[in-house]
Amino acid sequence: MSQEKWEIDGLLKWARSNYTTLYSSVEIYQDPVTGLSFRAAQDIPPGTNFVSCSYQTTLSYLNAIHASSDFQRHDSQPFPSEFIDGLTPDDPNIIGHFFLMQQYLLGPTSFWWEYIRLLPQPDQPERLGLPIWWSEADRRFLDGTNAEPPILKRQQLWKAEWKKGTAILKERFDQWEDYSCLLYRWAATIFGTRSFRASLTIPEEIFVKSQITEENKGIILDHVRKDRFSVLFPVLDIGNHNGINQVVWAKDPEAGRFGLCTRDEIKQGSQVFNYYGDKSNSELLVGYGFTLPNLDNDTVNLKLTPPDEAVQLRRNQESHGPVDTFQPGEEFMFKVRRRKPIKQNGTDLVELDFFSGGLFDTLACMVCNKRERLYILGHPNYSLEKTDDAFRAPLARIIFCTLKIVFDKCSYDVQRIRETGMALSPAKNSNQKMAVDYRNRQIDVLQGALTPVLKRLQSAASFNSFCRHPHYNTPPTYTENYLRRMHGSVELLSLECAFDWLQYHYPDIHEPVVKIISDDQEEPLPLDWSVLVEDWDHTYWTVWIFLVWMIWANDGDDFLTRHPNLSPWLIQMNADHLAVKSHGPSISKFYAEVSEIDTVNHTVEQISLLPQLEGACKELLAVEPGLSWEAMRDWASYVAHEETVLIEQKMLAVRKCRSDMPMSHDVSWALGFSGSLRTSID
Repeated sequence: MSQEKWEIDGLLKWARSNYTTLYSSVEIYQDPVTGLSFRAAQDIPPGTNFVSCSYQTTLSYLNAIHASSDFQRHDSQPFPSEFIDGLTPDDPNIIGHFFLMQQYLLGPTSFWWEYIRLLPQPDQPERLGLPIWWSEADRRFLDGTNAEPPILKRQQLWKAEWKKGTAILKERFDQWEDYSCLLYRWAATIFGTRSFRASLTIPEEIFVKSQITEENKGIILDHVRKDRFSVLFPVLDIGNHNGINQVVWAKDPEAGRFGLCTRDEIKQGSQVFNYYGDKSNSELLVGYGFTLPNLDNDTVNLKLTPPDEAVQLRRNQESHGPVDTFQPGEEFMFKVRRRKPIKQNGTDLVELDFFSGGLFDTLACMVCNKRERLYILGHPNYSLEKTDDAFRAPLARIIFCTLKIVFDKCSYDVQRIRETGMALSPAKNSNQKMAVDYRNRQIDVLQGALTPVLKRLQSAASFNSFCRHPHYNTPPTYTENYLRRMHGSVELLSLECAFDWLQYHYPDIHEPVVKIISDDQEEPLPLDWSVLVEDWDHTYWTVWIFLVWMIWANDGDDFLTRHPNLSPWLIQMNADHLAVKSHGPSISKFYAEVSEIDTVNHTVEQISLLPQLEGACKELLAVEPGLSWEAMRDWASYVAHEETVLIEQKMLAVRKCRSDMPMSHDVSWALGFSGSLRTSID
């Protein structure tokens, strides 16, 4: 009989003597890939309890505190009360780790020795398998990937936990020096790779007859419910994970056992698997040391740390779900994934299929302007991700902002993985080969998500119906209806196209305006907007928006009729003026950098004196007491600041459809534009 077979038989004999059993048609064997594993010696029918572990053989924090007759220390030396009392409220998991270390140090005298000696040992990093145990040369192959940060975080956490525990044990416990940091890392690894969640495996009824105080019982039950510690189940934990849920977890408080039952028939010779949960390959690699070939397991983490104001706004949305407490600096974790075969919710935002739920709604709360924030606050049931036609909604501009952030983030991650990979030598061992495969699959996931995002942004930025430039007004050659519908609802307008619109429709105004700009910038005519937008995009968006309002005031109803794609946006902006004005002084601020102030003032003042607009300016500025061209300048700068989107340059998001936002009937601001505005609002 081999040493390994002898040790397995010893484990099963010990287990049976303590009411932990393995189904007669299941055997334990050494698989070349998965290590110790379960295998069906005969066909196993569905509904078979193929392994059942008595709570008396489990190992956890509960044993260290002797929580009940099912969770005993078995003659192990009790830890000092200062250790138990100091760590129990917040760190019961640390107590469990130290208890496993104690049982390892006890060797053959430990009640759990038959179990512990079959575990990967502290001096066997290759059997422990986790990247945290890899050599430095091997770990370098994970640089730049999702696996790198949690490995470092785990190293720091385990060291801090070990220091916390030993600081209390020091001079209070025999041989405390033997509880080394290396041994703690080993114990934490065993719990991390083999343990089970307390809430899913420990029945609360088991503590009914416990002799501990009611106060301590309450603390234990709270820890169980919140999974503040985990539990080792000898024999049962031999089951491996293949990503397919073929088992049922079953608590049996009356029998004092926890078992695994088959969902389906298991054929003779097949490995019998457990199920660790719906875990990505990143989680499996960092937490268990392996990945699965199933492409659906490939995801990339995308972490956000929104400002506290954005977190509070997100919590205002019903789609966020209830949250108990607010933590400053709260992190949100989302996943980039391969596209699911079924599109979410029937929305035109096909990009959602590549990201976990909540990402776009969270980003919306981070990038919203004042108008959009008021809308989110007033409509807590609204969700960008669940709207059938999001581009017709008041938050259409936000979609382009969120897509740009997602594009930049995913592009950066691809570049980072590739750049760190360039410094790597060819893979030489199984760890490095697995890491290279993992790197490549992370890039595939990111590029898959980037493709539709880039397509959307390019389509939005490369076409609008406002100008005559061939490279802007020729519809892109797409067949996707969702992109056509987007262009029918909202368009992104470049500064070049905005002034081309002015030249086409109002050449008598365009000519003196560009002459003013040319003289001020000392740039030849015709103006090269690609040069101006590099440093002066906000300046001349302010100028153009000011111009549009002046022309509207001059033309009245004719302007709205003549420009049906622009008039809904103008009416919305006027309504926004009233709404934002009632919520604070933000529209009275001049949104301009110090270097822009003189240029904006000079240009706008000159425009207000043009013969073509002088009458309209005087009439408009007489509408409200105290209104001046400076106030109109401030409003134009506010719109330029709030309603633009930075793609390759600042572009104005112009919604071409009527808003469903309630509009105020206080239209004193708008009386100078046209009487039809009141009709539009009514």
